[in-house]
Formats: sequence, C-alpha cells, structure tokens
Amino acid sequence: MNVICFNAEKLYRLSYDYFHYEGNIKLAEACINKALKYDKKQVKGLLLKGNILMSKDDIKGAIAILKKALKEDAKNKECLYLMAKAYSLNGMHQAAIDILDKIFIFQISDMEFLSDCYELKINILMELQKYKKAEQILKSLNNRLLSQDIFYLKENFYKIIQNNAYFARKNNNRILHVNF
Repeated sequence: MNVICFNAEKLYRLSYDYFHYEGNIKLAEACINKALKYDKKQVKGLLLKGNILMSKDDIKGAIAILKKALKEDAKNKECLYLMAKAYSLNGMHQAAIDILDKIFIFQISDMEFLSDCYELKINILMELQKYKKAEQILKSLNNRLLSQDIFYLKENFYKIIQNNAYFARKNNNRILHVNF
C-alpha cells in the first residue's frame, strides 16, 4: 500500500468517525474531501461522501457522487442501497424500486442490510399508495428476515394503514357550513 492510499484511508476513517459517532458533518465533509483528493476512486470514501451529502439535503450531489462509486464497483450492495435511497428522496420512486429489486437478486446473508432494503421498498410503495404490494412483500418475509425486523415492518405498515383509514373516515364525515 502506498503513502497516498494510506493517507486516504486515514482521512476516510477520521471522516467516518466524525460523521457516524460525533455527528459533526462539517469536519466529516472536510476530511472526506481531502481523502478523495488522495484517492478519487476510493469506493467507501465516495459512499461516505454521498451519505454526507444526503444528510445535508443535497440529493442531486449525492446521486452524482454515488454514480461515480457505481462506475468503480457496480455490484457494491451498499452503493446500490444508497443510490435507491437517494432516488427515493429525489422522488424517483420507480428507479429506486428497480435498484432494490437488483439487490434482492444477490445472495445476501446480512439480515440487517436486507431489513433496511425491504423497509425502504415498503416505505416507497406506501408513499406511492400501493398498499397491496407492500402487504404482499410483508407476508413473504417470514423466512427471510429476523423476527424482530419483520415485527417492526409489519407494525409500522399497519399503523400507517390504520391512520390513513382514520383520516379518510374523518374527512368524509365533515360538513361544510357556509354563512350567508
């Protein structure tokens, strides 16, 4: 490993700690920018930069950075997940679902990662008001995820359905009073 890669790795780790453990976005961004000057093709550095940009609500910038990371490693599951998340935040829901479907094709044994992917897909479907599809996915998860993750996803899904039904019922029963 040469000195330039070592410096990039050191700065990446500093940036990671600032971002994930201390919540200091400014220092995290400064460190990751320096790291990417040393190694422009460092995939994990690009992913962290994309994550930082998403936390700053710069979704278009995050998408651009994540596309660079995908050019370097097109099958990186974390990169695909972050890209799907960025597309979802940008309102490009179908593109996000397509990327998530690519992830589900891979043989992934990391249950926590799969839970995050399924949660994102279900949230996108619910935002699109495709409740039947979301419920079908929930029913098919029994053997794929840990039971507490399935419980959380189902609980969240049914709370949203129940809230939507309540507000639909309340809005239909309103009487408009007009004074002349």
